[in-house]
Amino acid sequence: MNVPRNLNRKVWNILIGTFFTRTALFMSTPFLAIFLTNQKNLSLLDTGYILGINPLINVCFGGFGGFLVDKLSLKRIMGYVPTAWGAVFIFYYFADSSWHFLLLSGLNGLCYSIFEPASKKVLSTQTPPENRLLVFNLRYAAINLGAFVGPLLSLLFNMKMTLFPYVLLGILYILYGISTRFFFRDLPGIEASAPQKAKYSPHAFKLLLQDHVFLLLLAGMSFSFFGYSQLNATVSQYLANTSSLTNGIQLYSTLLSANALIILIVQFAMLRWLSNWNPFNVVLLSNLLISISFLSFLFPATSYTVPLIFILLFSLGELLIGARFDTLIDELASESAKGLYFGCSEFVKIGTIGGPILGTLLLNQFGFQSGFPVFGLICIICITGSGLISLSKFKHQRNIFEK
Repeated sequence: MNVPRNLNRKVWNILIGTFFTRTALFMSTPFLAIFLTNQKNLSLLDTGYILGINPLINVCFGGFGGFLVDKLSLKRIMGYVPTAWGAVFIFYYFADSSWHFLLLSGLNGLCYSIFEPASKKVLSTQTPPENRLLVFNLRYAAINLGAFVGPLLSLLFNMKMTLFPYVLLGILYILYGISTRFFFRDLPGIEASAPQKAKYSPHAFKLLLQDHVFLLLLAGMSFSFFGYSQLNATVSQYLANTSSLTNGIQLYSTLLSANALIILIVQFAMLRWLSNWNPFNVVLLSNLLISISFLSFLFPATSYTVPLIFILLFSLGELLIGARFDTLIDELASESAKGLYFGCSEFVKIGTIGGPILGTLLLNQFGFQSGFPVFGLICIICITGSGLISLSKFKHQRNIFEK
């Protein structure tokens, strides 16, 4: 699919900034747990709290952050939040105790909760409707390219046992904030206008709670994210302790690289194929693919076929979430509430919080050699989201018919 020439410089600023900041992010964050336990001698429990508070803040403050995006000046949010965020990342390098890291992880999540809906709202309002699906997919491609390049750079420069990448990450975010102040200086078109501000009241969240289509979609997608979170939790532990093919950690690292490569290779071909599909059907298919992928582990991993089938189905399911979820939220939201909807879409990370906990409990209960009950139950739980997504689609179609 060709990139349209009429994308403005604000959109390109976000896309390019996303690539560089996510590259630095993936140079640092995947190795934080290892650094905290091995270099700072923090307990596994303290490390879990530090890593867990970030998505918890996203869930708790995502809606509030989106509300602020609709109430305040987007120009100021896009300029000042990355600068503050960069300072938070730089402070990681100087942190020395568990409560320092806990506070910084919480501030990291808070900055994300404000900046993420703001950047998505800019992409929506600064892009013609016919190009929004492509633009959101370009952003997703930039994230995945950063996820592929970042860990490789960290290994290449041997930075996995130091927090110096956080300094680079902080500098890049500060530069990102400076660049947005330059590119967004003529931004009257997406500043909150007086009529839009007048529409907002303390009842904004009450109106959102009446949008049953949106709420059912979030509930269904939280089960998809429950399944998605298993890759970095249950699957990694299972392979590390049961693989008879090769070193389990090495196999898991190979699957992570394959995951990023599959998405980068097939993303835009899939986008072309699915461009005319009902978006509800796309996210429904994503849930089914992620759910079914876990059935691969019901068979003994006596060859590379089992992990390859898993990562192929899983990657395609993940790709469909990235390809269509944000644009579906954009289509459901009114022009005056896009920030609120994008912010509240972070509620799906409830699945990301609960997934690793339940997966670990299942492994403890049944043992590492019992793939059938562990991944069979994970599949059943994950596929529950398909029913909720289907109900959301039905209510959306009924609302259109009634209008």
